[in-house]
Amino acid sequence: MPIEFSARTRSKNIQTLKTEPLDVLVIGGGIVGAGVIRDLALNGGIKAGLIEQGDFASGTSSATSQLIHGGFRYLKHDRELVRMSRKERDILQRIAPNLVKPLPLAILFYKGDPYPLLGIQVAAHYYNYLSKTDKAEKSRTIRNPQKIQHLLGPVATNTLKGCVIIWDSTTDDARLTLATLKDAHRHGAAITNYVRFLDFVNQPDTTGSGNRRYKITAKDVISGERFKISARKIVSATGPWSDHIWRKDPSYDGRPRLITKNAQGTHIVLPRCGKEDASGMYGLVISTHSEMREGGKSRGIFILPGPYNTSIVGTTETTPAEDLSSVRPSTDEVGYLLSETQRIFPEQTLNKDAIIATYAGTRPLIAENKQQRGFEADDFVSRDHLITESPSGVMYLYGGKLTTHRQMAEETVDLLAPALDTPRHCKTDTSPLPNAVGEASDIDQNHELHGSLDTARLIKRYGEGYRAIQNFISEDATLAEPITSSLPFIKAELLYACWGEMAITLEDLLWRRTRIGWTPGQGIDIVPQIGQFLGEKNNWSDTRIAAEVKAYRERIRWLNAHL
Repeated sequence: MPIEFSARTRSKNIQTLKTEPLDVLVIGGGIVGAGVIRDLALNGGIKAGLIEQGDFASGTSSATSQLIHGGFRYLKHDRELVRMSRKERDILQRIAPNLVKPLPLAILFYKGDPYPLLGIQVAAHYYNYLSKTDKAEKSRTIRNPQKIQHLLGPVATNTLKGCVIIWDSTTDDARLTLATLKDAHRHGAAITNYVRFLDFVNQPDTTGSGNRRYKITAKDVISGERFKISARKIVSATGPWSDHIWRKDPSYDGRPRLITKNAQGTHIVLPRCGKEDASGMYGLVISTHSEMREGGKSRGIFILPGPYNTSIVGTTETTPAEDLSSVRPSTDEVGYLLSETQRIFPEQTLNKDAIIATYAGTRPLIAENKQQRGFEADDFVSRDHLITESPSGVMYLYGGKLTTHRQMAEETVDLLAPALDTPRHCKTDTSPLPNAVGEASDIDQNHELHGSLDTARLIKRYGEGYRAIQNFISEDATLAEPITSSLPFIKAELLYACWGEMAITLEDLLWRRTRIGWTPGQGIDIVPQIGQFLGEKNNWSDTRIAAEVKAYRERIRWLNAHL
């Protein structure tokens, strides 16, 4: 049976954090923190816990381009990072094949684009060489505009000189984070969302053996309760929030470790651009023209196949105008992405009315990175990572990206193990994520009971969690009913998001667990009935149901305020 990972689990884990000293406390429940806690849990011999101030992946880790990629554009500056990223892509495809799926990317080349087609072709060949994946993933060049249109759909052919095909992978970043956390949970880690770090306790405890032990104060965001957590080592894996933790470190020296310039990345979700045939889906990479018209430098953006027959367009590189918790798309960013997409797909009407959803995140870019690593004096900032320990003994993880999170975690635990006097056994590169593998035949051979269900979809999405969904339906056949005719989700999936995926709020469910927030209407019309259904099943009061519905609607309005 699948292991429960629910609000009840959360309460038990908070009790564990309050009463049982840890070896390691990880602060931050994004993809990097998830990678660290999984590595700690799978290593064995380490008692570890993790706290996240919001929902899992509610920051940068649910606001990416949904790509596991080598970073083709980094070839010019940081080949070692590209090599590492290509290796990590291979590993993630192997351990999570249902979550990390190969995606061909067509790099379009138009007259006036900054890089010559031949140069892109040579770079693509080397990029392919760095990957050990299927031999079918070969780069190729197409110069005939009609053949390009046949492959990609109605892209603009005026001044189109050709395209180069490379291979990366697509994922749902929030679900990859969740699957990673759940694997840590099933191996004994105490994990909870909606627990906020408040401060370090100045005086560390000292055990009888003389080992130093740290304490922090934390707050249960749901109940408001404050409590202390004790651990031998503390790891900050808080991404762009790292300096928030660092400023409270007893050894803080007044210098920030991150920069905000070019840190904000915005994406828009549109109706599918290009081919609608799922078997022929390609992502596109284009060089922008807006900047060049004003004498600036072109940059690359993606137009990628998204869920529910959508396209994800991004990303931008701007400076956040608001607090990190309030990052959202700006009018200029949205207009910029729309105009560039319209240029590539002139036959589609792509105005603000076409936008389904928007979102923005902040990258954890390392301060003075170019000077430290000898990069050229241009706008390039490396996406490499840095692991440091402050004079007070707190470990900080800076930089990095979705693709390299597992490697960052491995390096972190390599550093932690000697301090914990624990044998080191990294297993994360070979151990599959249990909720991310298995075709229907691997999970359950007997589907007669619910033959009308899209069993393959459920197993592909939930892995062994499918069995919990099946059990819900066995106890109540009405749970096999769809929540709405326009979406594939059934009622049992909503229950499973709460029982098996620790969804606490309606935003958790609609925005990250299901991505209903990325569908036309963004779930605004169906959120009351979903709230009523979950309220009845989870014993929510009418007051809480109304508050949850209101909070979700206000969140969507706030995200879309600049449309």
